Amino acid sequence: MEQKKKIQIEIDDQNYETFSTPAFDKKKKWESPDDNIIKSIIPGTIIDVMVEKGQTVKEGDIMLIIEAMKMNNRLAFTKDGIVDKILVKPGDVITKDQNLIILK
Repeated sequence: MEQKKKIQIEIDDQNYETFSTPAFDKKKKWESPDDNIIKSIIPGTIIDVMVEKGQTVKEGDIMLIIEAMKMNNRLAFTKDGIVDKILVKPGDVITKDQNLIILK
């Protein structure tokens, strides 16, 4: 018989003791996202990259155009920064949550 592991959880400042499940044990631990790494919010194909490495960008500037479901989606920066790395090029097929651009 498989032995269940006891775990402690806290919800609204209240502590609870329960048993974990196999699905819970396999679950990836949540990490705070790095807001300097811009990830794709949708899968698609890169149509155009509107920035260059070293370029200073402002919130609202267009960074990429991604074609998804026969529509061209213009992705804009959500913060000011300097482009450190561009990880995609036109023609690349991307997945959801794929790293696209890294800011300094």
